Formats: sequence, structure tokens, C-alpha cells
Amino acid sequence: MGKKDEYFDTMESQIKKWDAEVDKLRAKRDQISADARVKYDEQLKAMRANRDAAHKKLQEMRTASESGWKNMQDGMDAAWGSMKTALDKVSSQFKK
Repeated sequence: MGKKDEYFDTMESQIKKWDAEVDKLRAKRDQISADARVKYDEQLKAMRANRDAAHKKLQEMRTASESGWKNMQDGMDAAWGSMKTALDKVSSQFKK
């Protein structure tokens, strides 16, 4: 398996893990007050947008040439970072 395939598999696996984490957070939203839910829902929506952007970038990478995917890797890593930051933020707020 080449580096491109390994990277793609790793990122695809990470996106699936994020989806599971977001689903867990969505299930927990019923345990918070109605006022807090509005902000929580906004954060979940933002996380979903980050996830969708990361998934789109990943699909673009899948069809890119060997040299082209390396150029796209920075964008994917940035999308990954945004999603991780958003997930960590919401998770930490819920734990408070």
C-alpha cells in the first residue's frame, strides 16, 4: 500500500471516529438545559460543517494524482485540525 492509500485510510477512519463522537454528543444534548441546547446545537452544526469539509477534501485527494495529493495534504490536515478543535471544545464544555 502506498503512502497515499495509507493516508487516505487513516483519514477515512478518523472521520468515522468523529462521526461516532458527534453522535454521542448529539445524544447527550437532551441532558442539558434548553438555553444551553441552542449554543450546543450551533456547535454541533459547526462540527458537522467541518466534518463535511474534511470529507470533501478527502474525496478530492482520492482522485488526485500522486503528486497532486501531496499538495492537498495541507488542506486536509487543516480540516482535520478544525474538526478536532471543535470536537474537543464541545466535549470539554459538556463535561463542565
